[in-house]
Amino acid sequence: MLQQQTRSRWTRRGLALGLVAVATAAMTGRAVSQPAVPPAAPPGPAPVATIYGGVDITHEEFGKFLMDRGGSDKLEIFVNKKIIEIEAKRLNVTVTDLELKAAFRESVARSGEDGVVITEKDFIRVVLPKFGKNLYEWMEDIERPRLLLTKMCRGNVVVTEEDLKLQFERRYGEMRQAQIIMWPLGDDPKAIAKIWDRIRNNAAEFNSEARQQANPGLAATAGEIKPITRHLAADDKKVEEVAFQLKEGEVSQILHTQQGYMVIKLKKILPANTDAKFADQRANLDKVAREAKLQEEIPKFFAKLRAAANPQLKYAGPAEWKQAGNFLDGLPNVIQEAGAKNPVVPTPGK
Repeated sequence: MLQQQTRSRWTRRGLALGLVAVATAAMTGRAVSQPAVPPAAPPGPAPVATIYGGVDITHEEFGKFLMDRGGSDKLEIFVNKKIIEIEAKRLNVTVTDLELKAAFRESVARSGEDGVVITEKDFIRVVLPKFGKNLYEWMEDIERPRLLLTKMCRGNVVVTEEDLKLQFERRYGEMRQAQIIMWPLGDDPKAIAKIWDRIRNNAAEFNSEARQQANPGLAATAGEIKPITRHLAADDKKVEEVAFQLKEGEVSQILHTQQGYMVIKLKKILPANTDAKFADQRANLDKVAREAKLQEEIPKFFAKLRAAANPQLKYAGPAEWKQAGNFLDGLPNVIQEAGAKNPVVPTPGK
């Protein structure tokens, strides 16, 4: 009797355990056979602002707002920057924050004129707005690409003895002190000819016209620029050629240059510095020549990068209220090379 009861209990227990096992297996089988639930998509970027206590202004809305108000103007800068960064990554070239800060200090130091010391605060407050840039844009769109390109190009630069002699003549050879007046290419040549006829033999009229010219940097100095030397690095050599042909006090004919119409008045011939000796200046000349050749190499190198990238700019901005371009926007320019009193701004790829 006892054995039957025991056997009966174990039978019922085994049946219960068996049912549990079967149910578990069935549930497990169903779980395995069902498709996995995909993970939830990460949340989008937080709104840039909220109004009325719950109406979000999204990144997309704000992005379109900014693009319509200048995005097309900055698109090429952004594309050029991406091309440089992609090539730098491929070559494992990087720029540190310390290098960026050092480059910024160098830019500040170069912006001083005639012994005037410009502080970093003044550079940010006064100089950068002249180029339509804030500090972030300057560091990320000017300094960083320039340093990356410099590192990528440095190995391509070879300085020869002829390069050293050329730099010696540029720094210590005969120079020309001059004034210039420029007119936009779109101006009427006949009207410019009338002005030229009025100012070419009248110093007061020349100075008055020089102070009213379209280029604000030249107008501020009545057209006076740093002494013009031999072997200017500018693409257009007319400034150098004509300046060295003029006599003191003479005004040139109207020149048709890549940047606009121009006249040059020679104020003074500056003799060569005979105290300077080539051997004594050799180390410094090598540094200057290497930097000059590097500046020539960078645009060539970038042109190859851009050709390989073959960028297709497809955003031109809204069609409404289109604004005509200003000839001053893209001035590269001969005046900078000759020494206009404006800080030189490197713009990679432009």
